[in-house]
Amino acid sequence: MVDIRAALLDEYLELKEKLGPLEKRLEDVRDRLRDLVTEEGHFVDEVRAVIVRVEPRFRKEYDAEKLRAAFPRLSECVRPSVDIAQLEACLRAGMVTDGELERAGVLTRALHSRALVVKALGQQNLRRPGRPVTADGRLDLP
Repeated sequence: MVDIRAALLDEYLELKEKLGPLEKRLEDVRDRLRDLVTEEGHFVDEVRAVIVRVEPRFRKEYDAEKLRAAFPRLSECVRPSVDIAQLEACLRAGMVTDGELERAGVLTRALHSRALVVKALGQQNLRRPGRPVTADGRLDLP
């Protein structure tokens, strides 16, 4: 009888070893593409039927004292700092809205990153094999 734990662990370690370098390369290429789009603007690639753009990502920040003063019913969400998970649950439950929190000066949004977005255009799903690009921008020919 085959030990399923050992077999799964072997497969996991083998895949992790193979994927590690690919994930690193994907991260590097994504970062370079995001920087390029940030500097030069979004673009549409009709051959691949995608639009490539950079979207801002915002982090919500809450002022604990203002939250307690403006919304006493949410005081359980405030510890030494705001318990964001619990406050998000209160928002989902409809106890208060983001708009109400913003108007009361409790919620602010701070830009914390930029995300590269590659989105398909319409219903087309075209795939075209691409060639890898080296760090200096040249095609990596085999």
